[in-house]
Amino acid sequence: MRLASTARAKLTLELYAKHQLYTIPAETYTEKVAAHGRMKRTVTIVLAACIAAVAVLAYVYYAREKTARLRAEDAQFSVQPGAVAAGSSGGASIAANSTDLVHQLPSGASAVVFADVAVLRSAPIGRELSGLAPTSAQDPEYTAFVRSTGFDYSRDLDRVALALWPKNSPTTVVAIAQGKFNEAKIERYALHNGGRVVGHGQWKIYEVPETNPPRTVRFVFLSSTEIVLADGPEISAMLNSPHERMDSQMSQRIARVAGAPIYAVARTPDLSKDIGIDETHSAQLARLLQSVHSITLAGLPAGQNLKVAATAECDSTLNAFQLSTALEGLVWMGRAAMADPKTQQQIGPQWPALDALLKAADISHDGHLVRLHLQITPQILRAAASSASQGNGAR
Repeated sequence: MRLASTARAKLTLELYAKHQLYTIPAETYTEKVAAHGRMKRTVTIVLAACIAAVAVLAYVYYAREKTARLRAEDAQFSVQPGAVAAGSSGGASIAANSTDLVHQLPSGASAVVFADVAVLRSAPIGRELSGLAPTSAQDPEYTAFVRSTGFDYSRDLDRVALALWPKNSPTTVVAIAQGKFNEAKIERYALHNGGRVVGHGQWKIYEVPETNPPRTVRFVFLSSTEIVLADGPEISAMLNSPHERMDSQMSQRIARVAGAPIYAVARTPDLSKDIGIDETHSAQLARLLQSVHSITLAGLPAGQNLKVAATAECDSTLNAFQLSTALEGLVWMGRAAMADPKTQQQIGPQWPALDALLKAADISHDGHLVRLHLQITPQILRAAASSASQGNGAR
């Protein structure tokens, strides 16, 4: 009996020990579960932070690489125009420096435009570019002008520089054109159409009235290969020597793109209003556009394509970043829309060209600058020319 009692006692002790070993108090279990949860959350947060850090570093690296690439591409537009002309079309297209021609324009213009038509005409993409202009069949008045004067801009115009002002200004445009002009024929044409000659020192100013819109076009032959035109009295300032030089800010912006055969530089004190976007459409976009105080646009033939670069100068780095982000969002929305067959059907046969244009758009920001780069192909220009001709036919 004593042995049996001892064995039972031993067995009871062993069972109790095992119970104690495998039984965890509720408080201890809860603490362990909570600790495990905290560790899991900590690991998740650490992993998320690592992923976010890698994503940020990747974005910073990509943004820096993209900015450096676009800066290098922008440098191509600031090479000397003579080098561009020589490389693009031989000795016949080597022109006077575009900056010299542009700086003959009056100061204070809202926008300045320059085009080396001879270089563009001889470029591989020149035929597609000329297709964007109205043909003689689409403009009978121009056909009559060519017949009377012997001047056809698509053939005889070499270079042109324009200064532009708002439409309510006394003078809205002044142009200096270089090319082949028949002064006698052009004079007869002007006088036959109600024009007259006004003396201004050593110069003869031809004044020709126009009715649509009502204005008086004035022009002067500086030489047999150079002519100045204006639609207001600002032409007199052009002929007064010396006249006021262009302001330094405009000159610096022009210098950045003076190597391109076609460019435009514009002040934009009220850009959102100019393009018809106000707070009723999008308050944020209107505010960002209002922060842009100048825009530069340049085009450079590159093989079979036309390389286009646009730069917007904002009043702050933050606004430049927000504007570039908004523009990138619009481009992505456009790309998504172009993937919809319904959108393609609504646009018509031009949708592949528009789709290619959206896919080619490359937007970035660099300090207070927002950059847009495009590669415009002959297919895109042909589609644009086809759309323009259809629109002219519809009218």
